[in-house]
Amino acid sequence: MPAREAKRSASTAISRSVTDYLQKTGGIEQCEVLTNRIRNNVDRYYTERELERSREFFSRVLNLNPSAIVVLDEYGGIVRANERAETILGLCESQLLNRTFDDAHWDVVDEEGTLISDNALPFNRVRETGEPVYNVEHGIRRAEGDVVWVSINAAPLWNEQNEIENVVAVLSDTTAQKRKSQTLQATIKQLEGFGRVLSHDLGNILQIAKGRLELSRETGHEEHFEAVDDSIDRAAAMLGELTTAMQAGRLVDEVSMIRLDDVFDQAWRSQATAKATDEVEEGIQIQANEMALQRMFENLIRNAFEHGTDTATVRVGSLADGFYVEDNGPGIPVEEREKVFEPEYTTKKDGTGTGLASIHQIALAHGWDVDIREGSDGGARFDFTNVQMSSPQHDTT
Repeated sequence: MPAREAKRSASTAISRSVTDYLQKTGGIEQCEVLTNRIRNNVDRYYTERELERSREFFSRVLNLNPSAIVVLDEYGGIVRANERAETILGLCESQLLNRTFDDAHWDVVDEEGTLISDNALPFNRVRETGEPVYNVEHGIRRAEGDVVWVSINAAPLWNEQNEIENVVAVLSDTTAQKRKSQTLQATIKQLEGFGRVLSHDLGNILQIAKGRLELSRETGHEEHFEAVDDSIDRAAAMLGELTTAMQAGRLVDEVSMIRLDDVFDQAWRSQATAKATDEVEEGIQIQANEMALQRMFENLIRNAFEHGTDTATVRVGSLADGFYVEDNGPGIPVEEREKVFEPEYTTKKDGTGTGLASIHQIALAHGWDVDIREGSDGGARFDFTNVQMSSPQHDTT
């Protein structure tokens, strides 16, 4: 066969997956070469087959593992990730392979939401010390803004030169436990604050009862005793409200559609309002807890008197998605408006700072937004929005 045709035949054979070729020349030497090549190719075939089986077995083991497993190279680049890692991190393996442990597409944060420095992350700790790390809990804030919480165990893999070649990290998703713990802590903190606020509100009721008793001694008029009875009933109901809140784990349990003017009128009558004036828009109906709303109104009325005078005017009106309460007192300076809802913050020498905190707490418990601005007469105005309203025609009372 001519040399050109021989080369063409060899090229065609190789293109059709022939592993090797040998030119036909004859002689025992060529038979030995052929034998060695066959043996080598068979050995290589079985070696590659064994490697492929090992890779498949390794992949199955990785993907059946209930924990997320991520393998990083010596520079912190991700070189392998199992299916659980894809689920936890919200990315497929091909996407993960383009990322590093300190990738800009995600932030690693602590419980306060503060970024953790790269040097403090498990990969760097393993690289620097050569020692494994265990049960390191971090939050990974993904590009979408959500945070997944993971507990991380990481260990080094050494090569034959006693150098760290890879770092293997095992991640367990602790998001559900973390959120449950955060919810529990928030509830405890909320109930603690509720107890402080309720104590303040009970103090208001007792002060009113004490004032009425003094008036009854001075005047002998029985209507003051009726006011004292009302105050005692209110105090007892408020204590029951605390018990319900602690059992339910929330501050506002049952809500119903109520008339705003009726509840405000009850709050107005519970305060010493003989010299004051109220102007209330009629027909406003909202979804609220009646007792909690009355407490909120009582604090707003008391705030108007304490920071203004007992001749103050308090107005209540409707908004597109809520209502407002304003007075004609001195108002609240702009620079103070962000602080007044903080517990124990007060501008009065003998104030407790709890009244406005109570207002804020009750609004939040209903899911309302509350904003402070200047009233129409220069006083303080509180806007309550995101309130579930009802039009007046739905009133059946």
